[in-house]
Amino acid sequence: MCAASAGCGGSRSVGFPLVGPLISPLVSPLRPSPELQTLFIEPFEELDPKRWREIKLHGQTRYVIDGEGEARALKAHSQAAASVLVTPVQFDPDAYEWLSWRWRVEALIPGEDLARKEGSDAVARVYVYFDTPGLPWQKRSIDYVWSSTLPVETVLESPYGGQSKIVVAESGPARLGMWQRVIRNIEDDYERCYGGKPPRVVAIGIMTDADNTRSEAVAFYDDLMVTKEPPRGQTPQD
Repeated sequence: MCAASAGCGGSRSVGFPLVGPLISPLVSPLRPSPELQTLFIEPFEELDPKRWREIKLHGQTRYVIDGEGEARALKAHSQAAASVLVTPVQFDPDAYEWLSWRWRVEALIPGEDLARKEGSDAVARVYVYFDTPGLPWQKRSIDYVWSSTLPVETVLESPYGGQSKIVVAESGPARLGMWQRVIRNIEDDYERCYGGKPPRVVAIGIMTDADNTRSEAVAFYDDLMVTKEPPRGQTPQD
């Protein structure tokens, strides 16, 4: 896939820009003011096409709002397919360090192997894309995943290229069917993945994919936030 950590080459050969043409047809990218504690929040009460763009990579993951009232969330259902939702969010991660979200997974992907293109599917992913040199699909990114087998905090290079690093944020079957809150420090994770301080963030993405393993995957996402501090009442994962 050519969307930074979404991969480039193999069965995923669709490129898309992360700045410029991606942002211009949508709303203006969010830019922070000094007094804002929360830069970005997405409660997924609706799937706003002015905020989110779906990019088809290999087939199409089905993204819909599921549930009613406060129980609404984004449901992603992939049947041997891969498409990614992307929203432009421009900010300095030195000022807004914290990315958090909730996700729920019902079953893991059989045959997942994130180190190989043939097995590089994840039941749930959240991406952060950075403003680094190169063509749009060569931008650096961090790909937070719920892995079937790899331990939490594993960091590995995407099999589609070194411009993307995979960070395992949740793993295994122990918490299947339960909502899990994930809280990540973008600066710390970038330093672990690439070294040094991160450049500006230009976009955030969500994907559930099962195209490489020719399998099926379902995940739910909610309460995606970018903040100056960890969400109130929450602490980062160890």
